[in-house]
Amino acid sequence: MQRSTQTPLRDTENAPYKERLKRTVRTVLRGVGVVVTCIALFGLPVAAQSGAAVVAGQSAGGIRVGGDIHDAMGLLGSVVNQSDREKYTLYDWPFKPFLVIAEKDTGKVVLVLIQLSEQYKTDKGGITGGSDRTIVEDSYGKEFATDEGRTLTMIYDPLGIAFDIGKSGVLSGKVMSIIVFVPGEWKSITASL
Repeated sequence: MQRSTQTPLRDTENAPYKERLKRTVRTVLRGVGVVVTCIALFGLPVAAQSGAAVVAGQSAGGIRVGGDIHDAMGLLGSVVNQSDREKYTLYDWPFKPFLVIAEKDTGKVVLVLIQLSEQYKTDKGGITGGSDRTIVEDSYGKEFATDEGRTLTMIYDPLGIAFDIGKSGVLSGKVMSIIVFVPGEWKSITASL
């Protein structure tokens, strides 16, 4: 075995290298801190506005209840079907999971329906299209009004949210639609349709 003829570096000879290494590590850590701060300041609010959240009585898919219908059109694109009723206008995008109802005279959004979509989740319970009815009851409670037709509609009127539950086939007992509306206004909105 051959021995190295080099003599080990003394601490004084190693000092410039150690100082440069410390400066490099500090610079990298500052850079990481700046990136993390930028993500927190700019990235998170943008992610929160991406529209995947459904909040009872407030918004669904980035469309605000109480907001202007033109803002909804800006998010969803040109309206494919538009139908006027006595007090309201229904806006439908058949190739998107949305139906929006706005006041005819003001354009104020009063109801947003999202149908059969796993992309949009409630802030309570993470409920999406296809979620089980029991998750709805666990998240929003067992005290709700109902409306029955082809589906069972679980209406949480004071909160401003309702869920259409399938009654047959593969969607039996599953969420088919999530509906966000002006709290306390379910009957006045749906009666005019």
